[in-house]
Amino acid sequence: MTNKSATCVALVLAAVGDAGPEIVASRSLFAGYDGPGPLIYLGVAVVVAAVRWRFAPLLAVAMSALFLAGGFASAEFAGRLTGPPSVGFLAGWLQVLGFAAAILFGTAAVVRRNA
Repeated sequence: MTNKSATCVALVLAAVGDAGPEIVASRSLFAGYDGPGPLIYLGVAVVVAAVRWRFAPLLAVAMSALFLAGGFASAEFAGRLTGPPSVGFLAGWLQVLGFAAAILFGTAAVVRRNA
């Protein structure tokens, strides 16, 4: 798997982590909608996968960094990461690890391609 593909997979996992608890709680794919975040992650993954520009993975890196910073600034999100083990706890960590992986693999994809 290339770094570019791994970046896209990481963004899909972050989308699952973001939307997962709401979908599980509502038992519906559409009723659990809590915002455009997961759609943005998936849209960026499609752009990174489809665009042949060598710096396209940096879009995933920037988006992931911004969403991580915003998440850690939110008391609700930080509470999900430190709360008792539950669906929200696991989903929050899946989202954080997905963003971290997208940052690492996206950076590696650009560095490796430009080396």
